[in-house]
Amino acid sequence: MAKYKLIITPRSPFQTPFHSDTLFGHICWALRYLKGENELLRFLKTFDDNNAPLILSSGFPKDFLPMPILPPLSIEEEEALWLEYKKDNKARLDFDRKMKNLRKLSYVLVSEIETIKDNLSYYNFYLKQMNDEISLTNKDILKTEQVEVWHNSKNRLTDRVAEGKLFAKEDTFYKEDMKLCMFIEDNYFERKVLNEIFDFIALGGYGADKSVGRGAFSYELVEGWDLPESNNPTAFMTLSHYHPKPEDFHNGFYDISTKFGKIGGHWATRVDGGPYKMPVLMLNPGSIFITNNQKSFYGRLIPNVHKQKGVVHYGIALPLKVRIA
Repeated sequence: MAKYKLIITPRSPFQTPFHSDTLFGHICWALRYLKGENELLRFLKTFDDNNAPLILSSGFPKDFLPMPILPPLSIEEEEALWLEYKKDNKARLDFDRKMKNLRKLSYVLVSEIETIKDNLSYYNFYLKQMNDEISLTNKDILKTEQVEVWHNSKNRLTDRVAEGKLFAKEDTFYKEDMKLCMFIEDNYFERKVLNEIFDFIALGGYGADKSVGRGAFSYELVEGWDLPESNNPTAFMTLSHYHPKPEDFHNGFYDISTKFGKIGGHWATRVDGGPYKMPVLMLNPGSIFITNNQKSFYGRLIPNVHKQKGVVHYGIALPLKVRIA
């Protein structure tokens, strides 16, 4: 199976984050317009419980992975961290402030996961941060700014601006040097076809309001990646937005979100059933699941999410094998 890193450089404000299920939808529509509906249907039919020819992660800041969601610190562990921290005659207030910043982090360096992949716990992660004078925040890592942008409301009957009616949308502005990375495992497309697909998406825009300039980006498709994985795993961490099958795991530590998917392309405006899919509960990247059944992927394409037969939602997880302390 070919491995790629999709390295994305934002070129405009974004309304929609880079989630695995959203990117999959864009890939499907690109395939439909570039190769035809029969090719799209042929691609979707290759997915089943034992086969996922295209596995996608969600997007993370380059060189970072999602912060693992793990069992909370015990009182004894937190006290041990404080004893380690105060060896340098530092104040308890500084320790509490540092712990507060660490607990808020959504991302962790790939290199830091490498050092604790066989003994993954908050205690081991925080212990390595105790003597680090640089306290990163999510804003430092993401290099983004959320800005409210005001828009005119439109009267759909007269096709004119409705006087005195405004509404605001929050746009995400990325700093100039910001790059995002998504990990891909592909056993279906040739490299040339993947480039055609991502060229199509980059040209047309990604996510909401792409027709008015949102979601523009450039990209680089890099062959190969080697993420830190345990040689003796007891669990996996999902790098994707993931909808599990009942047999995937027997315990876990996770965060959830409800996705209100929307069908795209020419179906977005004129299809029986409207543009919106049924709500789907997803497990967020960084969630940890304990299992003895280590596989190359988990989850599935979720059926019956729209009145139109054949519409699916991408719920497949790209797993990172870890060992829980």
